[in-house]
Amino acid sequence: MSPEFLKLLNLVEAKTFENPAELMGEIRQAYQNIIRSFMLPSPLRRSQWLSQLTGGDIWLKLESLNPNGSFKVRGALNAIYNLKAKSKGKGKLKVCAASAGNHAQGIAFAAKNLDCEAHIFLPKTAPLVKRDATEKLGAIIYLEGMNLEEATEAALEFSKKEHAHFIHAYNNYDIILGQATCALEALEQYAEATSSSYGDIDYFVCSVGGGGLAAGASIVLKAGTKGNIVGVEQEFYNSAVKSFQNKIQTPIDKPAHATIADGIAVGLIGNLNYNYMTRFVQNFSVVSDDYIVQAILGLCEQERLLAEGAGAAAIADLLKRPDFYAGKKVIACISGGNIDPQLLTRVITRGLNITDRVLRVSVCVSDRPGGLKKLLECVAALEGNVLDLIHDRTYSEVSVGDVDVELSLETRNSEHQYLLLEKLEEAGFKPRRRH
Repeated sequence: MSPEFLKLLNLVEAKTFENPAELMGEIRQAYQNIIRSFMLPSPLRRSQWLSQLTGGDIWLKLESLNPNGSFKVRGALNAIYNLKAKSKGKGKLKVCAASAGNHAQGIAFAAKNLDCEAHIFLPKTAPLVKRDATEKLGAIIYLEGMNLEEATEAALEFSKKEHAHFIHAYNNYDIILGQATCALEALEQYAEATSSSYGDIDYFVCSVGGGGLAAGASIVLKAGTKGNIVGVEQEFYNSAVKSFQNKIQTPIDKPAHATIADGIAVGLIGNLNYNYMTRFVQNFSVVSDDYIVQAILGLCEQERLLAEGAGAAAIADLLKRPDFYAGKKVIACISGGNIDPQLLTRVITRGLNITDRVLRVSVCVSDRPGGLKKLLECVAALEGNVLDLIHDRTYSEVSVGDVDVELSLETRNSEHQYLLLEKLEEAGFKPRRRH
């Protein structure tokens, strides 16, 4: 990392972090005076699916339904509103930011509604759906570098040359307090929906990239509940976990891995976020892309909700560790819903495979009239639905007189797959599972 980039993550000073009650006053003021002026509360609803799975009382905070589809708009509104108040009478405010997508959209939305000029730097790998949405909000887009760090360095150069206010995606006091309004709003909604005190909440579960949401939410929970934050990272982007283990800000191991959770693929949490979380957070977890895929698929099927990879990380942890949440009152934050449609198609296909809903198998069939019919009748009798079939004579590895047939089948679960394979073996088809 360049010296300028590290400076952003190590030298930001907090106004205060010793007194959660004092910070809560600022968070409530930001919520009432700023956030509520520009956006409606995102819904909070109970999940029957996850409550049954875990044995807990699980509620979903749907930040994916915010303007621009993520929680990031909250911090952006608070940061730009406060910047504009400070620069009143100095002409039109010019801001710039670097982002993989959601912070960019939040800044663009806030700048448009607060009549400011926004310049957004995105890595060339940013999802097209996020790039288009940011541009449609009137921001000026620059594609720089292949990752967030390179885009950030380009934004910093721009801010110096053009005298624009750089707004960091997470290591920023006003951003953190703006993101904190997500947890405040969720707790108040929970109290209203259940006619009980929100002080009884055990966990607020959220994704961790740079740490802005977890840091802000931790202040709210520390000040108003007996509960705690569960911060969830993608397994290869575990800077928060490593930092807590080492008791100092620690970057991820290199080289970085590709992940479906691009929104939380952050190499190093900020010092400001680290300072808050070390005081107010006790629980962290890491999840694999396979669990995130299952979470996205489960939300689609069970909750009729769309989430991006980073946005589904909290749900992935519930799927990974259901026993941890047994008997607990939990608010899980679906933090973003901006997933590229092409990626969603691949996610659903992979999710069906991971959850044993599709089976790919090669079988040996007699190359005589009726051979294929016998195979399909066997599959139909076991309620396997044929999705695709390849009948291969030319490159078959079986003996002359037989033919390879590759089937893609729709199945109910792993037990159904085992039954299909067992019966195909008994019928003489010599099934070989494909992956």
